[in-house]
Amino acid sequence: MNCLSFDVGGTTVKYGLINSSHKVLKKDKFPTPANEEELIYLFSKIIEDNLSDISKISVAMPGYVSVANNKYLYGPHLQYDIDFSKLTNFSEYDFYLDNDGNVAAYCEYILNYKNKYSNLIMLTFGTGVGGGIISEGKLLRGQGNAGEIGHMLTSNDREVEGDSGKRGSFELSVAASVWTKKCMELTKKNHDSELSKKFAIKNVGSVLFDNELSLTNSETAVRDEIIQNISNGLLSLFEIFDNEAFVLGGTMSSEPFDLIKLIQSDIKNRFKFPSRNFPNIFIASEGEDSGIIGAAALAFNEQN
Repeated sequence: MNCLSFDVGGTTVKYGLINSSHKVLKKDKFPTPANEEELIYLFSKIIEDNLSDISKISVAMPGYVSVANNKYLYGPHLQYDIDFSKLTNFSEYDFYLDNDGNVAAYCEYILNYKNKYSNLIMLTFGTGVGGGIISEGKLLRGQGNAGEIGHMLTSNDREVEGDSGKRGSFELSVAASVWTKKCMELTKKNHDSELSKKFAIKNVGSVLFDNELSLTNSETAVRDEIIQNISNGLLSLFEIFDNEAFVLGGTMSSEPFDLIKLIQSDIKNRFKFPSRNFPNIFIASEGEDSGIIGAAALAFNEQN
């Protein structure tokens, strides 16, 4: 039988019917509901329409979850709690719930790296920075919500307040939204630079990492600061988890330009590993379907 997967974001809910080979049989999406009652109603309607074709339901959420209680607790981009046991016909299928960073990491691991690595960390760069940690082939959850990499306090910038009052968090200095903001600021200062012209066409902050562009001194300084902050975060994670690989994903994964080369060069120039090798770094490959595929992969491969 198949799994009906939901990937809930702050603005959009993606869902799809996934088979045990992790193939997407059909998919669709709708705007994220404004409250729990509306979400439960829409989910239940979709479940009823597919009930004869499924044996599992799996949900990825953008924040903290209580797996044992089938509840979503809180997230900065979806600030109401949800009790999924209110779903229609709840006893007629196996139900799975997890954080969206965990789900994305598990998707990449199962589909691309299971036979290569046992210890992998994924970072998703978007409005913030999400994360998922694969340790010895299994998701590392702690009490249930480990892997919130974006909330590490790594930045020297203590001016901007982030989620839950945190200042200097990793995501506030390296999220994809930060790249875009910096590109917009640089464009205002110099409309005629190569970066400004390409940003006007692409409108994605990752153009800052395009090595084919001839950057001005101020543009180079901004790019290098972001790269160094990313490298510092990766190094800290490596020292704690001794992982074999990093996978970088999120909104930039379709156009990362030379992000990986820049990170690898920065790490090589600033740090030494006389008795170890720094982990390989890859760009995520599963794109916008990673949430629904990863949620299904959890349901098919992990025990409730």
